[in-house]
Amino acid sequence: MLVKSEQFLEFIWERERVRLHKEAGLPKPWTDDPILQRYKFTNLRRHHDRTSRELRECLYGPNFNEDRRAILMNCALSRYFGTWEFAEAVGWQEYDNFDFEGIKNLASERLASKKRVFTGAYVITNQGISAPKQEVVVDIFLKGLHAATPELVRKAAVTQSWERVGREMQKLTGFGGSGFMVKEVLVDTTYTGFWDKTFEHPTDGTFSYPDDWMKWTPIGPGARRGAARVLGDEDAKPVKEASAFNVITELLEMSNSLGSPTEIRGLCPHDIQFQLCEFDKYERVRLGQGKPRSGYPGV
Repeated sequence: MLVKSEQFLEFIWERERVRLHKEAGLPKPWTDDPILQRYKFTNLRRHHDRTSRELRECLYGPNFNEDRRAILMNCALSRYFGTWEFAEAVGWQEYDNFDFEGIKNLASERLASKKRVFTGAYVITNQGISAPKQEVVVDIFLKGLHAATPELVRKAAVTQSWERVGREMQKLTGFGGSGFMVKEVLVDTTYTGFWDKTFEHPTDGTFSYPDDWMKWTPIGPGARRGAARVLGDEDAKPVKEASAFNVITELLEMSNSLGSPTEIRGLCPHDIQFQLCEFDKYERVRLGQGKPRSGYPGV
């Protein structure tokens, strides 16, 4: 039984209302919710987040139908460093001429001059490797992916399954664990022509999707904690992946029901997964168990 399904749906609706009020140019506060007034939470749909919007504009859009090997590598490059400013500075990289040394040098130069390189939205670790972060990312993570990319692209073309591709990617150094980076990279491929099914959104642009887009999503520990909260566990002990997916499926059906606001209909399993992670953060604040890393200045 989804004890807190209504609270979850109200949370994602209110978060979307914050975005709509903000983009309409309305003055703060964009919500009456004191937690949403004070702390930053990701948008209901990931492609509305600023980094995703900027990457689509400066990188993915102009190269929408490029070589799929290059698409996969550029999505990984963008998300492993995590800032659109660095992605824009690096520019589009061709697969056969991927400039690993140039990327490392540019990262070092920007870090030395205190320009943005790595994101603060999530933690990029060296996985215990003793070397500068940019060298680990390029020489180990990205070079490993580069070697595996032809087979990953072949698998994507044959199966049209991001689950199959994701499971294979998780075998690579830097892409294992909870599968967070696999999810980050493969979601970005939907902002390009990487997959066969293309969809034109009336306001948000063009996307392409794998066949199992509505049937599967990677589920991280934050989402599994969020699923536990929806099931009524205020201690948020992470549920197993299968249980979390059952929660996601039920919440997706509820969000698409006629009783839900129009703005939260038409979601996909990944949207719900992403928001379960945010709901966990929201509940931590509400219950005095912690707080998100990012807040609005002066609030």
